[in-house]
Amino acid sequence: MLADIENKVAERLNLKLAEPKRVGIDEAHTALAVPAIDVVVVGGSFERIAQKYKITPSVYVIVTFQHLRSTSDRRKGIYPIVEAIVACLVGQNLGLTIDALVPIRMDNITNQEEAAAGQLVYQLEFRTGFIFERMTDEQIGDLLKVGLNYYLKPGDDTADASDLVSLT
Repeated sequence: MLADIENKVAERLNLKLAEPKRVGIDEAHTALAVPAIDVVVVGGSFERIAQKYKITPSVYVIVTFQHLRSTSDRRKGIYPIVEAIVACLVGQNLGLTIDALVPIRMDNITNQEEAAAGQLVYQLEFRTGFIFERMTDEQIGDLLKVGLNYYLKPGDDTADASDLVSLT
């Protein structure tokens, strides 16, 4: 579910926002094309509810904006993007069985290197939650397997080889 949340947030931002040149899933925010938006789910707390557990993860949306003229121009450029992201995500469950996204905080996380490059980086934190459903031993085992398909012929949608890697 955590990966689904990341993917759905990135998908919604790509669909609804015209300005960012890239929306991706990455906490490093090393954007070559700006403005850029990165999405990552980090941390969260657990709460027992009856015989199940609810996780309340934090969803971070990191915006990188660049304007070489001045800090004032960078702020004027990033603020509309930040406001659009909040408007786009607040109250959304993204078609998933999660609590609606709630904005928690906004921080300027620009480091010295980014500032020297004329960039401004803001981090928006949202919170959501969902109930972990009980899984069978077989389902748990499936979580620890990765299927790989190899496509050797360009333009061919048929896998030429495949592997199943067990992480146990």
